[in-house]
Order: sequence, then structure tokens, then C-alpha cells
Amino acid sequence: MEKEQLIRKWLDNELTESELQAFKNLEEYDQYIRISDTVKNLEIPTYNIDTQLEVLQARIEAKKSKVIWLKPFLRIAAVLILFVGVYFAVSQRSTSIEHYTHIAQKETITLPDNSTVMLNAMSSISYDENTWEAQRNVSLEGEAYFKVSKGTTFNVTTTNGTVTVLGTQFNIKNRDEYFDVVCYEGSVKVTTAAQEVILKAGDRFRESVLIAGTKITNTPKTPSWTYNESSFEKTPLKEVIAELERQYQVQVDVNEVFSQELFTGTFTHDNLDIALKSISLPFNLTYTKEENKVTLARD
Repeated sequence: MEKEQLIRKWLDNELTESELQAFKNLEEYDQYIRISDTVKNLEIPTYNIDTQLEVLQARIEAKKSKVIWLKPFLRIAAVLILFVGVYFAVSQRSTSIEHYTHIAQKETITLPDNSTVMLNAMSSISYDENTWEAQRNVSLEGEAYFKVSKGTTFNVTTTNGTVTVLGTQFNIKNRDEYFDVVCYEGSVKVTTAAQEVILKAGDRFRESVLIAGTKITNTPKTPSWTYNESSFEKTPLKEVIAELERQYQVQVDVNEVFSQELFTGTFTHDNLDIALKSISLPFNLTYTKEENKVTLARD
């Protein structure tokens, strides 16, 4: 389908699931979403062109000045003023910077203070450029590795908790009910609805519906996913499978009983068959592939 048709159907809220995915894959997708969000929140001042023209025309007639071309000119001028007002409002409101990654994509972003954020697949961050010097606040969905420059307090806000630092290196994974923070350098404060903890280099904070922990067995220098491997320690298999789906464009079907078991190990991002063997063999599972669908089962 042509891009113009996708945009038109999106505006009319008529996209099918497959068309919605195609629309999300457009290069300009992020820009369309930002424009849509801005316009939804935009408050355009009320201005009755006809009423203002009648008032002006009455004044003109009172002075017995008949300028035939004045009315259409004023209409055009009023429309131009309205457009200028909308443009100014949008430019003033559009201060939020957003970055997204798609399936199997990673991206490194440099923030205004030269801090860097490496986004894992299907993740996003956003921050306000205008208030950055006063408040270094970043919102995160998904997983990201941060290298924070020294300076004012740096906050990373997620749906599961907030991580606060002054200058350090750490990784945050925020996926649904799974929340995992690993500190690689310096220290960070993790705040959730249930508790507040301080992590030093080598410490981990992890919360999910199944498991919680505050230490990691081995302390690598950087998260394994930054060099195209995903590593797990006593992690529910369903979380491992979800990460596999984010790194490869596949859908994995597995029995719910198996998905609750805990996995410790790694899988590569470069070869799907090797990755599937790494996951299936520890549980004595076999796998079958059909196009972009994978089925895990036990004989």
C-alpha cells in the first residue's frame, strides 16, 4: 500500500493490524506521532472572523469609506494570522525529544550533557530539551544502557520505578511487570512503590511476578546485549522468549507450564538456530520453524 494511503487510513483510524505495522515501519512514523500528540493537546484561541469583519465594516461605513477589496483581504489576513498562531503554538510545545528502536535494532543516543544511552530492540526514551540543564529527566520504555556524565541529579523514570544517579554506568530493563537494574560503575538509587535501595558497582535490583534479587553472580563491564548476546540468570523462560522475539522477527509458541521455568544462560543475536538451541536444550525441548513462527515443545 502507498504511504499516502497508509497515512490517510491512519488519520481516519481505519488501519488493519498488518497496515498498522506497515505504518509503524515508515521512516517518518515518529514525526507523525509527535505531530498527532501535539495537535490533540493544542488549544487554539477562539476567533470569529465574520464578527470582527462586521465590526470593522461598520467603522468603515461610519466614515463613509467604501473599500470593496477590504473584506476578502481581511479574510485572507485572518486565516494567515491563525496559521501563524498554530505554528507558533506547535513550535513552542514541541520540546520533547523522543527516540525509538524497532525489532532487532539498537541505537546509541547522545544527550545534551554528552551522556549516552544505548537502546536495545523495541525500546524508547524521551526527554525535554528546554528544561534539560535544570532537570536531567529521561523516560524509558524497554531496555537501555546509560553512561551518565557528572552533573545535576539524573533521573530515569519507568512504569515500574525510578533510577536516580549523579554520574555512573547502569542498565535498566523495564518490560511490563519485569524490572531489572544493574549498576556497572558508581552507585544508583532505585525507587519503586514498594521500596528504595542503593546499588553499587556489581549490584542488581530485580523485580517481577516470579523472582526478585539484589546481586549478580558475575559483573561484566557492559550488558551482554550491547555486543549482540542476551544473558539471563534465573529468569522466567517467558521473559527469555520475549527477548528472543524482540531480537528476531519471530513469534514463539510455548506451553505455559514451560514458560514459568527459570533460565540461566545466553543466546546470540546473530543466528536464530543457535539461539533456539541455547534456549531449548536446557529444558529438553525441541523446536520447529514455519516462516516467522517458532514452536517449542517437549517430546
